[in-house]
Amino acid sequence: MVVKETTLALLGGVAVGAAAVLAWQGCPASASSREKAPERDGRSNARQVRAQAAFRAGGFRGLREEALVAMELALECGERIKDCSRAKQGGAAVQWKDGSIDPVTATDQANEALVTKGLRERFPGHRIIGEEATAAAGGTIPGLTREPTWIVDPIDGTQNFVHDLPLSVVSIGLCVGGVPKLGVVFDPHQDELFLAVAGEGACVDGRKIQVAPVDSLDKALVLVDVGYERSPEGIRRMTGAYAAMLQSNLQSLRIVGSSVLSVVWVACGRANAFVIGFHNEGGKPWDYCAAYVIATEAQAKVVRMDSRSYPGGLATAEPFDIYSRSCICASSPRLLSALQ
Repeated sequence: MVVKETTLALLGGVAVGAAAVLAWQGCPASASSREKAPERDGRSNARQVRAQAAFRAGGFRGLREEALVAMELALECGERIKDCSRAKQGGAAVQWKDGSIDPVTATDQANEALVTKGLRERFPGHRIIGEEATAAAGGTIPGLTREPTWIVDPIDGTQNFVHDLPLSVVSIGLCVGGVPKLGVVFDPHQDELFLAVAGEGACVDGRKIQVAPVDSLDKALVLVDVGYERSPEGIRRMTGAYAAMLQSNLQSLRIVGSSVLSVVWVACGRANAFVIGFHNEGGKPWDYCAAYVIATEAQAKVVRMDSRSYPGGLATAEPFDIYSRSCICASSPRLLSALQ
């Protein structure tokens, strides 16, 4: 890809690995965690070069500093995820939120701490809403204001990560005036860096992406997610909705296990729609913020199923907001209509 080739060229043809800079709780010390300062500096330089190349190759202009910082932090978080995966330590130091089946690992916490520190150093006047900080504070999602606000998911797809299933990403989004304006998603397993700036398009590693539009269910690959909904009513609603799609001759139904990854896969044409929120399995702001910008800039249609929302969102005229408890992301207006 353009960015990867540019990165290697600017580094004199030396490929800098995606290994973690430091060991962290949950993964054992490894050769990569004992590397000397010049090697760590080399990886830091590689992240900077790759972020700059992605921004330049994508033809972006707005929110340059914010985009570069977010991409560098996402890449560093991805290195940590990959290092854990190589060491088969995804499930190390797992905790369970409120005794539920929703896990949090030491790597989730370390990644969010890394991102929070990096953003506060570069943008001290900005607010930050992080998944793990919200969980640690009792689970109430902070309200959105019109101040610049970063919304962070340090690992989306933690269940996959715990089981060493390579379907998890880092998500960093920025809202300005209460509206998502910047989206950065890094998939460390496929080594893909997604970037979108509102009004300027969406890219993966500097290559413009767009949805693969289809008009009917019989031509569509639709992604869904059951989340952590296990109530009898929730199961009835979800399975009923899946049955209705299949009975309408849906071509394919899949569960990826990461809402962020599901949405960006619609954005780049690997799937035609993502649907979630038939009961209480819907996403939260950190599942939507960055991915929403990427999807809409790739010409996806994103709406909510109904009026259910978490408290704290700002009223807008848009058909979707990131505090919505349901989401349909579709590659065409006709497919969106078929799914509603």
